[in-house]
Amino acid sequence: MKLGNVLTDQVDINGDIVLDYDQSYSPSDHFAVLQKCFPGLQKKDAYFLGEYGGYKFSIRVKNVTYLGIPHPIFKKRIQIASDLLDFYSEARSESRIPLLFGIYRYNENVLFVNFGLRNYINGKAHNSSAHVYSSDLSSAATDGFFQKIDFFGNEITVFKPEFVSVFFETVLAPRVQTDIPKATTDVHVDYLINTLNVPAVTETMPKPSDALHRFSRIEKAMRNTVFPKIEEFFNAEEIEWNGIDCYNKMIQANYRNKYQPEWAGFFLEFEFETFLKEHHLEGVICFAQDKTETGIDLDLYFPTVGIYGDLKAHSNESRGIQGNDWDTIFRLLDKNGHVYYIVCEHFTKKDSEYGNEVARYWNTVQKKKNLLSYAARMKHSVTLSKAYILDINDRNKEYLSMFRQGVNSDGKPRAPKIMIEQSNLKHFVVKEISLER
Repeated sequence: MKLGNVLTDQVDINGDIVLDYDQSYSPSDHFAVLQKCFPGLQKKDAYFLGEYGGYKFSIRVKNVTYLGIPHPIFKKRIQIASDLLDFYSEARSESRIPLLFGIYRYNENVLFVNFGLRNYINGKAHNSSAHVYSSDLSSAATDGFFQKIDFFGNEITVFKPEFVSVFFETVLAPRVQTDIPKATTDVHVDYLINTLNVPAVTETMPKPSDALHRFSRIEKAMRNTVFPKIEEFFNAEEIEWNGIDCYNKMIQANYRNKYQPEWAGFFLEFEFETFLKEHHLEGVICFAQDKTETGIDLDLYFPTVGIYGDLKAHSNESRGIQGNDWDTIFRLLDKNGHVYYIVCEHFTKKDSEYGNEVARYWNTVQKKKNLLSYAARMKHSVTLSKAYILDINDRNKEYLSMFRQGVNSDGKPRAPKIMIEQSNLKHFVVKEISLER
């Protein structure tokens, strides 16, 4: 093992992100790790050859490490080998599926990262690296499986070794019958979306003049009627939230989400819903979450303009804002042209640094025997720093990324959701509220 020389984000086996040095391994070490998950794997020059469920494949493997100074410490990458096109051509000539893999290792944590080859074969082979974020690795370490398509159309799948079968059966197998285009073919995000089984948006988009008229009406109404009430709420809100105090407040009110482990986001909902009721604002903003099969699973509805929105708590350390179901958002955009997000950003103190007192309290009030259940991920307290109002619409939806993490009870990956990467946040913010006191 070789250690890096810069302190950067590392992801432990629980999905927690810590500062430490990268750990790089030799090809023989990679081979040993892969052999445990892909029985019968063989080494051929710099490649690994194998077969899984009747599918023959060829893997090119590199270490996943920090992108390098001056880039942010959360950016990881694999160094793309100069022989990528040769590897691709040889795999195709042998009727094998070519896979560009990265292996991330940090102590006991081992994660496989598959970088979709389309963008690197189609006109991007000159790129020296393929990127993945520490938050992507954290999601996979926590839920076993994570997948996203970013703004540039790059498809990234991260999974634990025990989720190899999920990768093959739900990501790779469905596209075996779809021939990977030649190197001269352009890349289309539509193809990538289809491989993720996301229904295409087929409804006719409004004419530009109609859309602009609709935007101006809705945007004017939101700014004049809704935004001031949101700002009033945050200006009156305490900015220091302690986990035990927040749980107590929700329990005393018998709030429906009083025992949720990720308490900060649910306490935000509790406080906002209470504010709306006390100030009789349900005609302006109301909670309208409908989790039925045909319902709209978003928190908020704005009756004066007839559109939906959602409420999000967002750690300042997150690399992006995870949103709602991809198909639901795009159906709402087709129908109404807008979806508004109210996002509260905060600084977080980990409960593990305070003797796990919130975790112990949370488990005690639920009469759980294990008082340290969820302790590794429990928040001790948060400090609110700012709030954003985001407007997702037809003009900026191209800046949305797609992601999905974890699997359902049937072993298949969950439906894709939208994500707003931190670097693309500026395209959506229409109001920023400072919460510093």
